[in-house]
Amino acid sequence: MVLTPAAAERVSALTPTLTPRPKFHVTRKLVGVPKWPLVLLTAVYTINVSDQFLLSSMFPLLKREFGLSDTALGILSGSYLISVTLGTVPFGALADRYSRTRIIAWGTAFWGVTMIFTGMASGFFMLLLGRMVLGLWDPCDNPTSQSLLADYYPVNQRSKVMGIYQMGQLVGFFLLPIGGLMGQAWGWRATFFFFALPAFVVALLSWRLPEPVRGVQERRHQRLESDESTVIASKLQGLSIADAYKHILRCRSYTASLVSSAVGSLFFGGIGVWTPTFLIRYHDLDIAEASTAIIVVALGGLVGVLTAGNLADFLTQSGYLSARIGVAGIARVISAPLFMAAFLVSYTPLMLLLFSFGALFLVGALPPLNAARVDVLHPDLRGRGTSLDAVTQSLASAASPVIYGIIADASDLRTAYLTLIPLAALAGLILLTFALASYRRDEQAVQELVRHDHARHVARLTGDGQELEEPVPMASHGSDPGAGTAQPLTGDHDAAASAEGVESLLRIEGLDFSYGPIQVLFGIDMTLPQGGCHALVGRNGVGKTTLLANIGGLLHAQSGQMFLRDQDLIGIPPEQRARLGITLMAAGQSIFPSLSVRDNLWFGGYHFAGSEGLVDDRLDEVLEVFPALGQRLGQRAGTLSGGEQQMVALGRALVAGPDLLLIDELSLGLAPTVTVELLEVVERIAGLGTTILLVEQSIGVALSVADTVLFMDRGRVSELGPAAELDADALALRLLESHE
Repeated sequence: MVLTPAAAERVSALTPTLTPRPKFHVTRKLVGVPKWPLVLLTAVYTINVSDQFLLSSMFPLLKREFGLSDTALGILSGSYLISVTLGTVPFGALADRYSRTRIIAWGTAFWGVTMIFTGMASGFFMLLLGRMVLGLWDPCDNPTSQSLLADYYPVNQRSKVMGIYQMGQLVGFFLLPIGGLMGQAWGWRATFFFFALPAFVVALLSWRLPEPVRGVQERRHQRLESDESTVIASKLQGLSIADAYKHILRCRSYTASLVSSAVGSLFFGGIGVWTPTFLIRYHDLDIAEASTAIIVVALGGLVGVLTAGNLADFLTQSGYLSARIGVAGIARVISAPLFMAAFLVSYTPLMLLLFSFGALFLVGALPPLNAARVDVLHPDLRGRGTSLDAVTQSLASAASPVIYGIIADASDLRTAYLTLIPLAALAGLILLTFALASYRRDEQAVQELVRHDHARHVARLTGDGQELEEPVPMASHGSDPGAGTAQPLTGDHDAAASAEGVESLLRIEGLDFSYGPIQVLFGIDMTLPQGGCHALVGRNGVGKTTLLANIGGLLHAQSGQMFLRDQDLIGIPPEQRARLGITLMAAGQSIFPSLSVRDNLWFGGYHFAGSEGLVDDRLDEVLEVFPALGQRLGQRAGTLSGGEQQMVALGRALVAGPDLLLIDELSLGLAPTVTVELLEVVERIAGLGTTILLVEQSIGVALSVADTVLFMDRGRVSELGPAAELDADALALRLLESHE
């Protein structure tokens, strides 16, 4: 097809470089990774914290049956924290050296056994023994799970993952009134037995979880090519406990977060203990009402952990690389005035509203802070690092109710709250003052250590005996802030493209996809250079359409990486990929049948709303390219012929002005004359600068329009070379042989 002179003058309107690419909030789904480990570990967290809330709701029943004093009940509660403190560090060390899934499975199973033992208690000392043993098993979960989650899920989604995981603790908070109701109906022993049962189920499921390789996400994030199932040794693995903690504490951002958490825990460690009493004394609620009202902490916290986790990841991806520390610090600072107002007002509904917003910011600081802590700890030290933080928080939380009580005895409970609330703001300021300044350097130091470990591993495999220079252990110690910046490493495809002076537009590495148990794509490695038309040929059923759907975002691979220039596409939904410059013409379903032709064409410009002038110019030119459509603008697209529907689909792609156009079976079911007409337009689009990936079964069609040809068979892609150098008969024979 030859464009009219008028269209030729306006051809620049269709150039993809004119398409606006405004910045927008890139959101990511947890795709390409199994969601089951996150769900299961969150459930383990809920179960392991349930007894903390369960015991306090059983106090009246235990007091009545065993005649216990308030002091004895306090000892039962405090003994748990002592045991947690004693058990956390050993479990952290075990988590860095042994199978973490097995540690969680065994620890949770023994937790269930101990719950049953506690439910069979015949007196105070048996209860005390049960509580202390429960405290020893509790640390098998949190430090170990955070280390696991860091290796299960991508670095750029770490705050979001930690937010979902933190929901486990908040869901456990809802068990406070539930446990009380169950105790009244069944008795405290049956309640303990009932809560023990889920532990055995999750223990069995945890045993079956695959153990991820430590540091695999850091290597993937830096695009270090290696077998992800291979354990890469680190010199940090051989450190003694003392040397390991010295190494950890040299990290300034980690130490600042440690101090911040301890200071903050002196305030919020007593909220759950004293707030029901505050509501009873100052708002005239009864015990049941006060216990139920305290659930607003959990409700506000649920909103906070999900919002803050997503916000921190979004800001990080938008270029604010220290956003995880920043969000956590600001959230803690904001929580202080909200709590201050909540404990000053006398109107109960307003108090609870302010209290819930304070909880939103206070608890919302945890996911980004936990993610930041993992970022600055080497994969082989994360168990010990998170366990040390847990011990510090446990000690501060244990002291918090006592401090509240001392101040309340000296003055009153409101004064106690108003005295301790500023500690939340102080905790945030510590993060913003000390951790924020060194976080990026510490994170880069960890990435440098991971790269060094990887380089030593590769050198051993290749037999290269060259000694590698040791990296600086912690970049925040007198190092240049710009030194050691972690730059993503590029693969061989990019190196080759750079050598030839051709920019890589799309890069796919190790892409696997399955429909249930049936695997369709097997480790796809493919690179498309900027510009040109590239044909992907192969027989039916080899995965061509599935590959295009993965690139377009309609399907999500189970593993592998995909980049549009330097933009990681994994987890980005299809509508946002369109805004990034990817348009998919799916076979047989590329139009909206119920919409008019005009609306279908206009829809191509939806992702750059506000540029109506450009859309109008492109629409006018499309109608000159396809004059038959100009007479049917008001007609429903579903009533058009097959060839005309393909014209509408291709016209919408012209309006969209994509950087990458994916076309699936353009010629399928069309008359030869229509196919020729469409292929001329495809060539024109490629000439304007759009990169085209064309899936075709017809060898003749593919060779007539493509610059290069890719061949797909049994879920794998290979490059055949320039189309001009390929023989159609030989290629057709290869296609036939692939059926065998």
